Amino acid sequence: MGEAIHRPTDSFDSQAAAEPQRQAEQRVAIWAAAWFFFVLLSYSVVRPVRETMGAIGGTKQLQGLMLVTFAAMLIAVPIYASLVNRLPRRWLVRVVFHFFSVSLLAFSASLSFGDDGVRVWAARTFFIWVNVFGLFATSVFWSVLADLFSSEQGKRLFGRIAAGGTVGAVAGSLLTSQIATEFSTAGLLLIPMVTLQAGLWCAWRLEKRVAIDPHFAPKRTQRDPAQTPTVGGLWEGVTHVLQSSYLASICVFLFFVQAAGTQLYFQQAEIVGASVPDDQSKTQLFAYIDFATQVLTLTAQLVLSGWMLRCLGVGVSLMVLPLIYLISFSVLSIDGSLVVVATAMVVTRAVGYGITVPAREVLFTVVSRKDKYKSKSFIDTVVLRGGDAISSQVLGSLRNLAGFGFATLNLWTLPILAVWTYAAFRLGRRQNQLAAKKVSDTFLEN
Repeated sequence: MGEAIHRPTDSFDSQAAAEPQRQAEQRVAIWAAAWFFFVLLSYSVVRPVRETMGAIGGTKQLQGLMLVTFAAMLIAVPIYASLVNRLPRRWLVRVVFHFFSVSLLAFSASLSFGDDGVRVWAARTFFIWVNVFGLFATSVFWSVLADLFSSEQGKRLFGRIAAGGTVGAVAGSLLTSQIATEFSTAGLLLIPMVTLQAGLWCAWRLEKRVAIDPHFAPKRTQRDPAQTPTVGGLWEGVTHVLQSSYLASICVFLFFVQAAGTQLYFQQAEIVGASVPDDQSKTQLFAYIDFATQVLTLTAQLVLSGWMLRCLGVGVSLMVLPLIYLISFSVLSIDGSLVVVATAMVVTRAVGYGITVPAREVLFTVVSRKDKYKSKSFIDTVVLRGGDAISSQVLGSLRNLAGFGFATLNLWTLPILAVWTYAAFRLGRRQNQLAAKKVSDTFLEN
């Protein structure tokens, strides 16, 4: 009887004690979302320009550019690993994003004042640079968040934080779609240069908030990770991937993501290149596609992502994207029109950004801090761009040498997508096991 009397009070006290922690998490999440807002706003301005350059050259040029992009990643990742060794988290973020801002200024100057030969090479280099920028900028962002939040916090908050980035992507896509025909490419590139710096200020505020908030103090050791470099070489991150079946499974999952995305991207480039003759109109079309993608992504992040991760789990959340690709390639094998390919791009990207990305980042909350920076950066860059490079070479060879049409290739891909769906489920189940083990180990230590 006495226990029954005290239970409501205990429950009320527990909820009251948890309220300050929830408020602290929300404050940190707001600054993280603001930072991601400016990162994706910047990317959404430069991506339509990249898509236009990719559509101009067709499948053959895309093969070469993606292969060179992979080579660029092999150069960039060791440099990044060296920075991770030498710089604390706070300065690592600043160096990376300042570099991207200076690069944008250089591209703008080359396109404005260079001769025809310089502009051609600047355009090709820019295509490669955007791919590097898109991966590194988001990889650094999510590495910091995986370092700050636990697995349980990530399931509750990563969808909302990602939604902040999507709002930025919506703003960037809408802005670009309206001014693409009014401004030169060189002028457009000055916009993300400024917005990246605004994002850096939000990142600085995020670090300040975490540093003074006692609810995040238990996550830090006696040496603050924001001020302490992550030691170990690049090879250590690579060997951890090779030695860990969990990290290797993440690599396999992401390889499938890139391979399916590359196949759809090639179809988009070919169909748009044949249907839309004017370059500025191409840029405008791609900006509209991005805008529709981001609106749908925002809906998925606000309505579906958090609920799916909490109630259905990481595995089910990861399964959604391969199932969407399964439907998309089935329809494209019958009707390869501009409307169908544009719709497929919008839906697959929206699911990828709105559901798969938050679920994918939760996967890294259960690994060590070294793996969150070293192994994750290797996975997010070399593995992803390697997936692009390998799949682009295979697809290009089948298209240009063997003469296969996309309808045939889409049909052949369907069994592979079924295997990918099962692999996604297994990966999510493994994450749940590691998360439970981490909670148990923490409880025993305390």
